[in-house]
Amino acid sequence: MSMLDTLKDFSIVYSFDRSGYQRHARQFAPLEDSHLIGKRFLVTGGTSGIGAALAQRLAEAGSEVIVTGRSAERFEQSGLESLGVAFVPLDMADFKAVMQLNLPELDGLVCNAGGMTEQLQLVNNEYDVIFASQVIGHYLLMRRCMESGVLASGGSVHLTSSGGMYLKKLNLDDLCWQENRYDKVQSYANAKRAQVILNEELSRRYPDYVFSSSHPGWVGTQALRDALPGFTKRLSKRLRSDDEGADTIYWCLAQGEQLPSGQFWFDRQSRPLYPLPWTRETQTTRQRLMTLCATVWAEQLN
Repeated sequence: MSMLDTLKDFSIVYSFDRSGYQRHARQFAPLEDSHLIGKRFLVTGGTSGIGAALAQRLAEAGSEVIVTGRSAERFEQSGLESLGVAFVPLDMADFKAVMQLNLPELDGLVCNAGGMTEQLQLVNNEYDVIFASQVIGHYLLMRRCMESGVLASGGSVHLTSSGGMYLKKLNLDDLCWQENRYDKVQSYANAKRAQVILNEELSRRYPDYVFSSSHPGWVGTQALRDALPGFTKRLSKRLRSDDEGADTIYWCLAQGEQLPSGQFWFDRQSRPLYPLPWTRETQTTRQRLMTLCATVWAEQLN
């Protein structure tokens, strides 16, 4: 990488935007994905944006794809059905529904569902809906798929995080926003930080599976336009396309068991989780996160 490329990456804007993707893509090696033919993947939040772009690419590669989402209408508008993609309605914040979801055997699971709710919404009076859906709901789905045998040994598990987590230190002290005023951006960043920690911890606890997480850069999805209209307007044409945002997720899945488990990826390169040292959580906080998730798991089994 040239000095100019290094400086552009340090600038963040010229790394996370479309020009960053295009610059990084010049270094991509040819992708071998023929082994994805006939494999079955589940993509949460797959009816629009990055999830839909990923589902389309997998289907076009010959994979069998199931997507989940809260809106059947959005799935119908996506055009995915014409590619043979199946839809299962699911709200990731509905823990009971996650645990009872009827699933076939899978070769890969992509935990992609995300979003920022404008108003504070609580789940079980314990968590805001962002943390509940993106962290706990996905934890329940991952663990259920692995421990029930739904996910084949050696299967891929991917969590779609966000570059927003780079600025956030995991905070588990006020998940209901009773002490602080609700901030959707901070809640989202906190959930995305929790996801990359889950990726590392679960990769150690479930060594028979290949875990990965990534951030897609700044992608001009409808969800981003709805959540952060000012940010979207300022960046305008600099935002990545849905396909560009989905590229690294697809690349991780295409690597299969060759991918080092538990790492965090951006534009097909392994990246550090803590470029800012003050965002590193303590081991105690890590354990609190795992205990919190395991507690909900135990509650759902009773």
